[in-house]
Amino acid sequence: MVYVLFDLLFGRAVNLQTCESGSLCFPAAPRPASPQTIQADEGANATVWCLFIRPEHFAPTALHWTVNVTKTVLFSRHGGWIDPDAADAQYKLRTSVNWEDPARGTLLVNISNVTPSDSGSYEGGVSGKLAGHDAPLELHCSVELIVEEGRSQRKDSGAPAPPAEGAPAAERRNRVLGVLAAALPAAAVIAVLLVKLHVIRNGKKGGDPAVKDEELKELRTGAAEGGEDQRKEGSEVKDHNNEPKEPSGEV
Repeated sequence: MVYVLFDLLFGRAVNLQTCESGSLCFPAAPRPASPQTIQADEGANATVWCLFIRPEHFAPTALHWTVNVTKTVLFSRHGGWIDPDAADAQYKLRTSVNWEDPARGTLLVNISNVTPSDSGSYEGGVSGKLAGHDAPLELHCSVELIVEEGRSQRKDSGAPAPPAEGAPAAERRNRVLGVLAAALPAAAVIAVLLVKLHVIRNGKKGGDPAVKDEELKELRTGAAEGGEDQRKEGSEVKDHNNEPKEPSGEV
């Protein structure tokens, strides 16, 4: 005998079986929780799904989805055939299903190119029969879809999102440091070029100081030697009467 209980702490459906001793036994793998809400970006493809408790020997024959109770999102019969006339105009040619999902206890519908107007409370239903029973059985589950406006459009365009007003001080400081780090190499190159240009201009204007000192030394040495020669050539031997004296042949 199988009992179906709900785990109040975790919101999970747990199947309890009767052991041979008469006590209740927990299964090895508890049923996962069904989502409360599903979020999607505008322009993206959304997968809306929820879990239902599937009895053993249940054979699904049809499934449908509605949103906000009033709009039909999809109606499909076994085999994946979707009735195009059953859906609201907003959802025509935008939905698809996988008929393997209801057999696993999952109701799922894919909606392409969602917009904020697709947001709402979605309810899925699957109808079928239990083996050995003629009366049809219909099971339901629901989930909330929230489509966030504009996020997918900014991502697809490739442009970065606009910065928020009043950026934090750390973010502004990092931007300034990044600009300075990028400008430092160029500033260093310009400084080296300016120093070289200054040296070249000074060299052309005043000459090399070492060369100037060497040339001045040579000029001074030449002038000293020239003056000595002139003094030798212009000097004469005179006697005590201040008359030129003929050189004597004595050695």
